[in-house]
Amino acid sequence: MRAIRLFALTLALILCIGLTAPALAETKYPPRPQGTVADLAGVLGESVIEDMETFSSRLSSATGGKMYVLTRHFLGGVEASGYAKKVFDVWGLEANDALMLMVIGEESYALCLGTEAQKALSNDTQISLLANNFRTPFLNRQYDEALTQLARNLGQSLAKYKGQSLDLSGLFGQASIQTTPQPQKESDWWYGMFARDDYDARESDDDQYWRDWQNEWQYEETRINWRSVIIWGLVIYFLFFRKKRRRR
Repeated sequence: MRAIRLFALTLALILCIGLTAPALAETKYPPRPQGTVADLAGVLGESVIEDMETFSSRLSSATGGKMYVLTRHFLGGVEASGYAKKVFDVWGLEANDALMLMVIGEESYALCLGTEAQKALSNDTQISLLANNFRTPFLNRQYDEALTQLARNLGQSLAKYKGQSLDLSGLFGQASIQTTPQPQKESDWWYGMFARDDYDARESDDDQYWRDWQNEWQYEETRINWRSVIIWGLVIYFLFFRKKRRRR
């Protein structure tokens, strides 16, 4: 009996190590999108994405930089600001560019600016900008509104620093209506436990390839890994319930 218990405990430890190993692996990052928006969480409206592309083009004309957006459900325990800085580097963004990261399931976010854009906005100004124009609608799951409010004010601040005016005519004119499915709440702890967070390195610039990769990622990130559920169930059984039965 003692040998069986020792074997069960050893097996449980091996399974735990095997399940936690992916989380300890080096974090990988999505490829840079064709445009400026990578909505991997699927929470932004199509019209807002189109307006953001036009907005970034006009911002580039005024300041020499663009505003990029990345949405994700979870980061797997990685801190948002550090992740945003790494994506900024991986995507090869430039000194006048800005990157807004929105982590939906963790209700966190981060704004990362290039070295030239940082001169226009101090850290205190960035914090104030996010608090006054982004935080409230974001926490209320009004993601379109949060992003468009931030884009307007961020773009105008960057253009003003360059001594330029930013044309926003025809952009973000209508109230944002959230029509995309809502993600799981942060309180749904089981969702984050079994969400996969594994990217494949991609170098192709083909539009269809990017769309296929994005669809595949959304499926992988939102599905439940039933194999992990079964394995954890066996671990709990051997560690607790089997021991109690023997005592009885």
